[in-house]
Amino acid sequence: MAARSDRTLARCLVDTDPLRLEVIARSWLELGSEDPLPERAELLAALRARMSDPETLRRVWDSLSPQEQEALSRLQALGGTMAWLTFVRRWGEVRPMGPGRMMRERPWESPISVAEALWYRGLVFRTVVEGPTGFYDAAIIPEELGALLPAPSDSPLRLEPIPSPPSPPVPSDAFLDDFCTYLAHLQVYPRRSLREEDNEGPNARLRPYLRDADPGRLRLLRHLLGRLGWLRPDRLGYLRLIPEPVTEWLKAPPPRQRLILAEAWREDPTWNDLQQVPTLHLEKTGAWRNDPLLARKAILNHLRACRLGEWYSVPGFIAAVKEADPDFQRPDGNYNRWYIRSTVTGEYLSGFEHWDDVEGALIRYLLTGPLAWMGLVAVASCGSEALCFSLTPTGRAFLGLGEVPEESSLPPPVVEADLVVRVPAARRYERFQLSRVADWIGIGEWYTYRLTPASLERARQQRISPERVAEFLEEITGGQVPPTLRGVLKRWETRGPEARLESGVLLRLQDEALLRDLAASPATRRYIREILTPTVAVVAPDGWEEIARTLVARGVLPDVVGL
Repeated sequence: MAARSDRTLARCLVDTDPLRLEVIARSWLELGSEDPLPERAELLAALRARMSDPETLRRVWDSLSPQEQEALSRLQALGGTMAWLTFVRRWGEVRPMGPGRMMRERPWESPISVAEALWYRGLVFRTVVEGPTGFYDAAIIPEELGALLPAPSDSPLRLEPIPSPPSPPVPSDAFLDDFCTYLAHLQVYPRRSLREEDNEGPNARLRPYLRDADPGRLRLLRHLLGRLGWLRPDRLGYLRLIPEPVTEWLKAPPPRQRLILAEAWREDPTWNDLQQVPTLHLEKTGAWRNDPLLARKAILNHLRACRLGEWYSVPGFIAAVKEADPDFQRPDGNYNRWYIRSTVTGEYLSGFEHWDDVEGALIRYLLTGPLAWMGLVAVASCGSEALCFSLTPTGRAFLGLGEVPEESSLPPPVVEADLVVRVPAARRYERFQLSRVADWIGIGEWYTYRLTPASLERARQQRISPERVAEFLEEITGGQVPPTLRGVLKRWETRGPEARLESGVLLRLQDEALLRDLAASPATRRYIREILTPTVAVVAPDGWEEIARTLVARGVLPDVVGL
């Protein structure tokens, strides 16, 4: 937790009220209730020296109950600072008392909570700190004490692995595939803005070629491209890809491609993960704000507690974060200031009792959304609709726990005799270049393209000659291309389109006049693509039913074959 304040032992003791200071001093200096205390300045100096003594502090630590030790360890794991509201919610009340009541009740002799016991031992103090979201009251451990207490683990989470799922998922880089597809689409169909409706314009042409057209996933993909700074407007205002970084990413090994996108997401303060949670609606009133970086980096830090190769329950991970670091995105511990509604019930999700609805939903989104999409965790079903996850080798490298993994080499692209080109999905540089000169006809683990007159014309408009197309195909296949390739491309360059294959429905009639009437009628003529003979015509596939209805209306019963 990032927070700033003067947390020295000297400042904490100076700010302590006189009666509590006396209680602390008699305990640490081992003075009886009747022993006189030195003057304040001398008392503070003696107390600082005694509390900073490693051997004394070790004995005090050993005298604490297991619950008191756990409370200090949890506080230590969070950098020695925790919102006061959270501290007392977890470890019990510290009763506010004036001097008179303190003298009567002597709470240090019979503390009602772990928090109150630590308070009167002088191991925990209360002060105002400045955090990422402003000032708030915090429970702190003075710096000198924190340096001498037993060191906490990197993450305070207590996670237990679970058995592997019955059918572990096959690793997929579909997000990388779609990112490559999006780059290629922008290259072929430039636009003035990335903020276009998904069902209109260029994005409508894009969606059939995505491995996953989930709108939230597409929003992140589009946002990352803008965040990476790989676009610049041309003189007409159209966004154009900057060749150098795009080419570098396309040619990088898949693990490096994942890390480039993941690192851009990790450091991005403009992408608000909380706003992307489907079950939440954030009302931006101006009176509150959340810090996406604060929450994101906290959850990534807690993921460091996961071991490579082990599987963990998603609900179990959420529960562990709630136990160890519930305020990971609200360091002030105040759960009543944010205006968030449930998109399911419409109610405001205010108060700590809605932690699972807000914080829990955010953690689930991070695990099953960005972290899974970018290949940092694998997610699977573990029965009874429960989800589990496992840290991947790339995820481990992303968290700084290991080296970037190496992956096996890929087979080369294949050019078929009919000039259909098949390319492994992970050969993203080749896919990007092919999309400029060939038509997409299939997606999956292998992407399929076909050279057509239309695609070659598109290439020519990009100043890519048929000769260069042939050279590129020879380069990526190691020369394994059909012997007819160059001849076909040369003939197209000289003569242009000479043949066309298209789908249609064949209409056969016995009456020539009836075909003339259908071709002339406003209701049916738009479906007649071509008249082959006086009694035979090609009908559009989406128009045969209208033709059939018209024939019946004219008293002719058509025979429908294969439709």
